[in-house]
Amino acid sequence: MFDYSNLFSVPSGPAYFDSAASSLTAKPVLEAMAAYYGKNRANIHRGAHRYTHQASEQYEAVYGKLAKFFNASDQEFAAVRNATEAFNAVALGLDWNAGDEVIVSDVEHHSNFLPWLRLKEKGVKIKILVSDGDGTLSADALSGLLSKKTKLVSFTACSNVLGATVPVVELAKAAKDSGALVCVDAAQYVGHRPIDLKKWPVDFLAFSGHKVFGPTGIGALFHRHDSGLEPWFVGGGTVRDVTLDAYALLEHRERFEAGTPAIAEWIGLGAALDVISKVGYPAIEAHDRALVEKMHSVLSQANGVEVFGPKSVKDKSCALFSFAVENVSHHQAAVMLDELGFAVRSGHHCAIPLTRKLGVDGTVRASLHLYNDEKQVAAFGKALKTVAQLG
Repeated sequence: MFDYSNLFSVPSGPAYFDSAASSLTAKPVLEAMAAYYGKNRANIHRGAHRYTHQASEQYEAVYGKLAKFFNASDQEFAAVRNATEAFNAVALGLDWNAGDEVIVSDVEHHSNFLPWLRLKEKGVKIKILVSDGDGTLSADALSGLLSKKTKLVSFTACSNVLGATVPVVELAKAAKDSGALVCVDAAQYVGHRPIDLKKWPVDFLAFSGHKVFGPTGIGALFHRHDSGLEPWFVGGGTVRDVTLDAYALLEHRERFEAGTPAIAEWIGLGAALDVISKVGYPAIEAHDRALVEKMHSVLSQANGVEVFGPKSVKDKSCALFSFAVENVSHHQAAVMLDELGFAVRSGHHCAIPLTRKLGVDGTVRASLHLYNDEKQVAAFGKALKTVAQLG
């Protein structure tokens, strides 16, 4: 297994097993943001001096990186704070009528559930696509829910609780065949698997920078040009003309980005995409497979530990594992593991309906990435046995 840890700012304390919440930051990201702040700190698109020109060029270049990275048009991306803002933007930016239907799965993060649930206030009906025991979603099950009134179907590409592989293309095709729009939560997916938006028939896709080695407070929303999305905010930078009683919006992406954006963070996001491209998805997927195989082995040997989600490598989209320790609360287990040298997550992971479906009030979640290795996983197995013995 190749050692990628020198690419990241790795903490000196417990081994970091919480990448599903937020990945570690790649060093080139920090360098790119520092260069902006130190050399050409200025606003963009707002002046004639050299610093604003330099900052604008760096900012605009990120759209080109996104277009190449996802195989889409650079005009189909908008900067957002995170995936949560992106889903709210879609909910706020589409025209809804009473009787419209939205289908969303039962494995979703709250960020891809609450914005749709809120539409009930407008008379929109919410239908639930029920997953199987491992968190798998079925195109056949989706087809049984679709109707002429279905306006949008939204689902994750990878559950942040179970890490299950989702048949994105099959689900999207079923929805599109019925005339519905498709929205995908790719927050957990982008850092682990490639996405080709020429092959994925989706209308909206969102991810957060802080889960792909980038900074916090920045993300991107893909919106296909004919999706019908309107701006959720208006203001400075979005208009080509304003009178005292009307305004005319700019075309394409400019209309979606009101006010001064998170310039340094957007530049940092571009640097994070460069890191992923440099390492390459084949290498990332191979690294993931090795970690998943090792973690499956470790968890299967831990007595008193119940594992949720897929049990095979092929059914995992990322190295993410949720489990419960018999007679030890998820929070207590996480505290003990921290003391034993491992930073893991505990709780419902912003997916309360799913944890209730699993029959628990929360789980312990260990999520790994490029900066983790098999030796850490083996040591984690020993620590977990210690916790289980105390249960």
